Amino acid sequence: MIIQKMNNVLVKHGKVTFAIFTAVIIVSFVWFFTPGVDGSLLFGGNIGMNSQYGAVLGHKITYGDVSDARQAASLFRAATYGMSPQRVQSLDEDASFQAALLLKAADVLNVQASDKEVAEVIHTLPVFQKDGKFSAELYTKYKDIYLAPAGLGFSDLEEAIRSMIRMQKVPALTSANVIVPDSEAETGIESMLQKITYHLITFDPESFKDQVKIEDAEVKDFYAANPSLFLSEPESDGLLAFAEYTVKKNELSDDQVKDYYEANKAIFTKADGTEQAFDDVKDDIRKELETVVEREEAETKARAFNKSFREAIRADKEAFQADPQKLFREEAEKAGLKISEVKNITAQTKDDEALHIEHGLVDAVTILKNVGSYTNLVVGEHGIAMFLMTARRPAVVQPFDDVKDVAEKRVLSQRERALADEAASQLTLKFMELKDAPAEIEELVKSLNGTWHAEVTRSRFEIEGNPYLPGVNEMLSTDPGKLSSPDKQFGFPVFVFVSAHTPATAEEIEEQKETLGRELKYRKQEVVTRGLQSWVLSSATVLRRGQNQE
Repeated sequence: MIIQKMNNVLVKHGKVTFAIFTAVIIVSFVWFFTPGVDGSLLFGGNIGMNSQYGAVLGHKITYGDVSDARQAASLFRAATYGMSPQRVQSLDEDASFQAALLLKAADVLNVQASDKEVAEVIHTLPVFQKDGKFSAELYTKYKDIYLAPAGLGFSDLEEAIRSMIRMQKVPALTSANVIVPDSEAETGIESMLQKITYHLITFDPESFKDQVKIEDAEVKDFYAANPSLFLSEPESDGLLAFAEYTVKKNELSDDQVKDYYEANKAIFTKADGTEQAFDDVKDDIRKELETVVEREEAETKARAFNKSFREAIRADKEAFQADPQKLFREEAEKAGLKISEVKNITAQTKDDEALHIEHGLVDAVTILKNVGSYTNLVVGEHGIAMFLMTARRPAVVQPFDDVKDVAEKRVLSQRERALADEAASQLTLKFMELKDAPAEIEELVKSLNGTWHAEVTRSRFEIEGNPYLPGVNEMLSTDPGKLSSPDKQFGFPVFVFVSAHTPATAEEIEEQKETLGRELKYRKQEVVTRGLQSWVLSSATVLRRGQNQE
């Protein structure tokens, strides 16, 4: 619970840090599922760090540039969440290149980050906060516990943060001086506060269920024509080597729990700004703080096993191919890992703490294809595991009797959707024949088995700010007295019938003038920012791997 609320702290107490997270979004970060990726897949194959990977704005980007950008992003993320850089999840190849091209663009455009800006970010990272302010003690402790074992120091973290600030500044470079003239602001605010009164019209496929009759022959024909829909999941058996974390219980006094609550009230603040009472959260705080998970011993064992196992394979590949289980068991036992046999793992296998099966491991196992293949080390909630596949049963078409119910539901769903789509088409055609649409449309909708929803009035600003509303674009683009085109983003036809547009009152405009003025400026800045970003990205090129090596 406590960890999940850390993002609130970032927003409320670290504006610069939050801005850097915006850069993370801009760079389109896509994290690998396997923690600790060291880049060997991306930068292996004897390709030199000075080899050209791509270019931006006419300037060369090397493999080294991409590697440095990836490491900077990973190190910043590790520090943000108080993790070891060796355990943090890494960027994928495309995102690493985008980070590198933003840094290269910063070089070209002479975008810098001062020591003061770097220090400000460090001072706002939640992991370095104690009693509501920056703690040099915690900063040093992080270096000793996490940075030093990875061969890193303060300077590495500071340079990583400097790089992240520079990435964030590039797309925002030209937006800082954007202004919104009074006439533009007045027109924009009036438009944003205009009220739209509308009815939603939906054609839910389930509403047509009673109209569908399905024969067994139809279901059998569907099953025969679509065998790929009725495949079983591939199943894997294997050996699991597991290094379990050491879990201890820390004795806490009531005063310590209370002190933690007082020092971290931002974590316990609701979205509406009100604080959760201490009595409501004290049990959760105690439970979380009492549990002390020591990972160091498990990590040491797992790394030792991973190293020795791979070295043993390289030393005698033929022996491994002849009996992979023997070598796997021997090296795991030497390193002090637990060995267990697990069976019937599929993509749908649920977590099972007793068997040391977690979703990250399941994801890694389902990628394996051949007997004798094995996963990387998979870091989980309770320990670190590696899986060696000993048997694999491929997907097969399941017997009709076993999947008959599934087939019936699919046929029923198809027929229902077809009827819903046909009814929606009829609404579009028959609406044009109505003489008094506002008075007659409700009856027409119901005659076609659609749902006529209660009238709603919202401002354009409210509608634009809620992308999860069905028919958002249709609400904003349909004139009063008109029926929108159908929107099917939710899987079934949704129409909007707009009853009226009502202008905002002078009082409403005055009340919202300051807030919406800032919103208009932000929107204009976003347009400029996207323009610069598009310019930078449009000049970027990626060369085929291995070309233009120096």
